[in-house]
Amino acid sequence: MSLRKFSVIGLLSFAALCAILYLYFLRVNEIQFEFKHHGYITSDWLINYTNGLVRRGLFGEIAMQTNRLLGISPVEVVLIGKYLAYGVLCGSILLLAIVKGIGFIEILFLISPWALMFDLNDPGGSGRKEILLFASFVFFTLLQVFSKSSPKSIFKRWDFYYLLIVMIVISFMHEGLIFFFPFFYLPLYLKRGFNKSDFLTCFIPYLTSLMVLVVLYIFFKGNKETADAICNSLNPWSVNGSLGCDAIYLLAGKHPKAHIGFIKSFTPLLLLTMIPIYCYGRWIAGLTKHHLFLAMMIPLILTVPLYGIAIDWGRWIHISGLLFFITFFSLKGTSTPICKPSLIAIMLVLCLALPYTFYWRIPHAVGENKTFFWWTQDPAGYIEAWHLK
Repeated sequence: MSLRKFSVIGLLSFAALCAILYLYFLRVNEIQFEFKHHGYITSDWLINYTNGLVRRGLFGEIAMQTNRLLGISPVEVVLIGKYLAYGVLCGSILLLAIVKGIGFIEILFLISPWALMFDLNDPGGSGRKEILLFASFVFFTLLQVFSKSSPKSIFKRWDFYYLLIVMIVISFMHEGLIFFFPFFYLPLYLKRGFNKSDFLTCFIPYLTSLMVLVVLYIFFKGNKETADAICNSLNPWSVNGSLGCDAIYLLAGKHPKAHIGFIKSFTPLLLLTMIPIYCYGRWIAGLTKHHLFLAMMIPLILTVPLYGIAIDWGRWIHISGLLFFITFFSLKGTSTPICKPSLIAIMLVLCLALPYTFYWRIPHAVGENKTFFWWTQDPAGYIEAWHLK
């Protein structure tokens, strides 16, 4: 595929993107280092198989085995894994921009509260295992851009084996991310429409991951004994109790519950995220409104059970929004936009860009018995969130 020719505005946008991704990579990894002993941000990564097979334990087991073989602290292994995941995410977005071209709208979306700014506005929700999903998804869409027509037999398709490996591995690292696996089908469906080969390429790995989810939750869900054993296994790297075990003790079944305040707090944030992305999909990919609405609603509906299981609703919105954006961005130029934006539409976007970027944010969760109808942000706070120590 030939590279997209850049206009002057395109070159300026690309330069801005390079700066944004560079600063984001530095800042988000700085946050991971600052919170390397955090009870949720880090300890969920360190769940391991000390007391036998347990859900979410694969990465932690890899970290423990790496420590035994190479002497690297499991905490350092987690940080290295995060650095690599963020590197793949940023690098793949940059390559997509080179191939597809980048403009003001894409820049605006990437620095909006539901995209890259989510990690910086709320460090407590950053560095979680969904970065593995982001890295594997954006790399998948990048490969699809360069991929030629796929053979009909799924067993001759590279993406079938890619998805089979990715979905199974991620399922053993965080079973909650399974609810986002249907997003992998979107780039294929929106590019070529429905065909049996594409569908089975995604559905068989997805079905396999669901089977993994069922087995893990029935036989290897975990309990307090397991959580105690895992937490004790990390004592050599927990000086004076510095390494928290909060996420590990979620294996014991003590999950915080969502309340009515979550619906009141997150519904406006969901709409603020999805409506502009829907408009972007209509404009950039040339999709009809009914076609696009169904294409977005189905994967969103499939994530609904997750909102009942876990309280990190802001993370689920953040994940959905970024996956949709990457999907539509990867489709840029594959079809003719429905219409060119009018001057009124351009002026409206320019007027709304400032408040949309700077004056709201998405938290990863709401506190117990609390309701916030609006999560405020301001330009000073926004800029401070990017500040490198």
